[in-house]
Amino acid sequence: IAPQGTEVHSAQPIGLDRVFLAQNGFPAKALLIEKRTGRILMQHVLETKPKPQDPKLVAGSIHGQFRHIRMTKAGTYLVAHLNLGKVREYDRHWKMILEIDAPSAWTAVRLPNGNILIGGNQHGYVREVNRQGITIWEIDKDDLPGIPLYTVQEVGRLRNGNTVIANW
Repeated sequence: IAPQGTEVHSAQPIGLDRVFLAQNGFPAKALLIEKRTGRILMQHVLETKPKPQDPKLVAGSIHGQFRHIRMTKAGTYLVAHLNLGKVREYDRHWKMILEIDAPSAWTAVRLPNGNILIGGNQHGYVREVNRQGITIWEIDKDDLPGIPLYTVQEVGRLRNGNTVIANW
């Protein structure tokens, strides 16, 4: 259960006994938790936009911090910083090793070729970006005749090469 004043929108099972999650809040945190005991095995503060001065805006600000963070097979951490408009990757010691500009990055998925697939929330885009930040492939809001991309949230790449887009 998330502590009062926080929200959890991203959780990834790690094996059968742990979960990696983002806890939106001030401060926001990345946590690795042992499921059986609830013991925190790893914790790092995640950068967010500053806490608003107007208390009525706090819930909205917390709500828009993170939606998708993942531990990769290589043991790094891929984080879609929704309210910063960035996708960042951190190494095992939580040192940033990659930063990509990505307005309203809802999702960031590491592909088998090493590239990152990004879903752009209300900006209505899906991009495949390489490690140098160069866009390899992109589909925008009005590129699919009769299927406007209003709010792209989850994205994924199937084994056959097709891309799945969750468009709300």
